[in-house]
Amino acid sequence: CGWLDIPALKYAIMVSGVTELVMMKADVLSQFDPIKVCTAYKIGNKVSSEFPFDYEAEGATPVYEELTGWNQDLTAIHEEHNFPKALVDYIHFIEKAVQVPVSIVSVGPNRNQTIIRNLSK
Repeated sequence: CGWLDIPALKYAIMVSGVTELVMMKADVLSQFDPIKVCTAYKIGNKVSSEFPFDYEAEGATPVYEELTGWNQDLTAIHEEHNFPKALVDYIHFIEKAVQVPVSIVSVGPNRNQTIIRNLSK
């Protein structure tokens, strides 16, 4: 499980016409604090929020932002209102960065650990 790459995700959303996201493995991220998110790439002396298409040739280096981890077992959670604040903050960070809602969050491997979020709030 690697760190989320916002420039790559934004590109995938654009070319695929994605209107909602599904966040899998929130439980796996529970063990990390901080949680890093790639928000841009440094290429030479410039920082770009665009995904570098020739990563190696351009000598691109990821620029990470660190978010607080939740360090909590999520596997018994069955409703969104029980998410730890740090997980809610992480989801909102993603939604703001890519301008697409996260409609489903998985907190474990079983079907009953898949939570459909109420996006009508």
